[in-house]
Amino acid sequence: MKPLNDIFIRDACSIVERNLENENFNSSSLATALNLSRSQTHRKLKTLTNLSTSGFIKRVRLKKAVELLKETNQPVKEISYLVGFSDPTYFTRTFSKVYGQPPSEFRNLKTVLN
Repeated sequence: MKPLNDIFIRDACSIVERNLENENFNSSSLATALNLSRSQTHRKLKTLTNLSTSGFIKRVRLKKAVELLKETNQPVKEISYLVGFSDPTYFTRTFSKVYGQPPSEFRNLKTVLN
């Protein structure tokens, strides 16, 4: 039997992934889908992941972007829209902050390593 915390994180990730393309999916949307208040959702995610609710959503979106960069040849701009960012420049800035390089360089590095 999985610990309840693992199930909670898995469920939260699944909900975000089902709503990836919805740029309006936010902390309130996730809380509603989890049947929790915004503050309960925030406290639980902060305790389990050390991320705010919006940070958690952003991290799930970025992980999916990494998958798409590795597995497809779609333009970075298109990937940014597919993972719920309405502004490709903001996507690139956020991706760079988390992964230490822009998505285009990340993709090129992946190509060199293969």
